[in-house]
Amino acid sequence: MGSFFGLDSPLMIFLSRLADIFILNILFLICCVPVITIGASATALYTVTLKMARNEESYMVKGFWKAFKSNFKISTIVWLIMLVLGIILGLDYRITAAFTGIMGKVMQIAILIIGTFYTITMLYLFPYIARFVNDVKNSLKNALLFSILNLPYTILIAVITIAPVFLTFLTGKTLAYGLFIWLFFGFAAIAYVNSLLFRKIFAKYEPQSEDSSPEQQGAE
Repeated sequence: MGSFFGLDSPLMIFLSRLADIFILNILFLICCVPVITIGASATALYTVTLKMARNEESYMVKGFWKAFKSNFKISTIVWLIMLVLGIILGLDYRITAAFTGIMGKVMQIAILIIGTFYTITMLYLFPYIARFVNDVKNSLKNALLFSILNLPYTILIAVITIAPVFLTFLTGKTLAYGLFIWLFFGFAAIAYVNSLLFRKIFAKYEPQSEDSSPEQQGAE
């Protein structure tokens, strides 16, 4: 029984990780409240979960706040850019939905294709900023390139990220349970699972020299 409840037992490791995810989720949600800070909050979340995926985490709360502050400017700029683009795409789709004939369908398909590239870029954008130092232009470009060059991983990450959202709104009961899970664990749990995949993806683009810091170089 002693070993079962020991600090190094699988149960205690699982409970410790669960507690970390709970704390991270609360921090993420608190920092998302002003809306404008969602990008910085997402980057801070992935900064910590990427380290968790590599078993490098130390002071989790301190690491979150440090990443939030150090990446605030670029994360906020790219978040606002993507937010505006998302609103424009949404409005364009609603407008073209009112069109009749072949031209309306063609325009809708074109917007859906653009929206697909937009979505996969968003999936990679904040994890990329969390791992690499780069400017706004190259962060956006590389997030898109990484998502295309690693398409099988991208599809899996998209399923992991988007499927729970659909499941949440499936029925009234799933909505009730879903809101509880999102509030306490959901965002951080998905970020952690995705980080296990991003770890493998980013490793291909990180410098191999021990003297080089991966956070100082992006794939331009």
